[in-house]
Amino acid sequence: MHLIHNHNNRKDRGMRKRLLTLGCTAALTLAYFTAPTALAEENTEASTEAESYITVTDMNGRDVQVPTEIDSVVLTALPLPSIYALTGAPIENLKGVHPGSTSAIENSVMAAMYPELVGIADNFIEGTEINVEELLKLDPDVVIYWAEYENQYEALQSVGIPAVGVKGAEGGDVIATLSTWLDIMGQMFGTTGNTEGVIEYANTVKQEVADKLADVTEEEKPKVLYLYNHSKEQISACGSNFYGGYWIESAGGINVGAELDSFADVNMEQIYEWDPDIIILTTFTDTMPDDLYNNTIEGQDWSNVSAVKNGKVYKEPLGVYRWFPPSGDAPLMFKWMAQTLHPELFDYNMIDEITQYYEQFYDYTLTEEQAQGILDAQPEAAKGSSFGSSATRS
Repeated sequence: MHLIHNHNNRKDRGMRKRLLTLGCTAALTLAYFTAPTALAEENTEASTEAESYITVTDMNGRDVQVPTEIDSVVLTALPLPSIYALTGAPIENLKGVHPGSTSAIENSVMAAMYPELVGIADNFIEGTEINVEELLKLDPDVVIYWAEYENQYEALQSVGIPAVGVKGAEGGDVIATLSTWLDIMGQMFGTTGNTEGVIEYANTVKQEVADKLADVTEEEKPKVLYLYNHSKEQISACGSNFYGGYWIESAGGINVGAELDSFADVNMEQIYEWDPDIIILTTFTDTMPDDLYNNTIEGQDWSNVSAVKNGKVYKEPLGVYRWFPPSGDAPLMFKWMAQTLHPELFDYNMIDEITQYYEQFYDYTLTEEQAQGILDAQPEAAKGSSFGSSATRS
């Protein structure tokens, strides 16, 4: 009964606004023939009412009406809390996130930056399925969801919650994705002044890296294996049209899994055939470089793989979110990847780069220990992220 009452309240508020708008229109007509002053006052009131919503076009091409004043935001796409943090919108307005986001928040510097997010509601979604009853308890003004999941859109529509869909850009282009997400959020929260600065910086870094790699030949590019998910039961490699492939190629490497679409499970025989020079582990898996160096994974022998023999297995960093998908730290990931693949060309001091970026775009001063902690991601961050398809888990 309580849930139905909430839903009806939402409908009642909408009906009252529509009736008020009609009333204002009638009053304007009458005032036109009576008093110019009254006309001006009524016109202001009607204008205010008409501007109570803005229209945002989401990444499914849908025009979505969202309130101009947003006090409660729910995000079902895992990386979005880190993007939200860049917008400058009030962090206390973020009321619910996915459990995969929760594990990243609680096992990263984000817990110190935004302590109000520790313990944030995440019981309204499991995998890709939204529990509408739990969601309504958060009374969201808008939900930003993965655009590929029509089941989420339909669930939100059924209770009248504005639903804005986002997804990855074509080819897994992380910077293009980040730019689009920031643009949409900037419009929604009225913070384009903040988001435009991040977009400009991201594109500057992208061009800077491309310029330094311009003369690198194919023979000089390392062969790279990006392990998306890994355990004794599964070896999941990144292919083309996905974030791992984008990072490898943009940072001057050869993706050994390029013939795979998005990502796919492979076996050790395939790994031996590829024999990568460098292996990168995402923070979606709790596997660490030492697990490969010490050959501790049951049923897998990594000892003869070149990357392992030469000590070139790396764990990607974890800042405000995992650095593999589009996140608030994507420009930093560009620098880290480029330097990891081509240390002879790039000499970034990543501690300084991270510290300066956080100061400029998150308005947060990291300690040196915190900055180092971002580079030294821990396995606990993988909790809650292992399920479903690439779109869900990124």
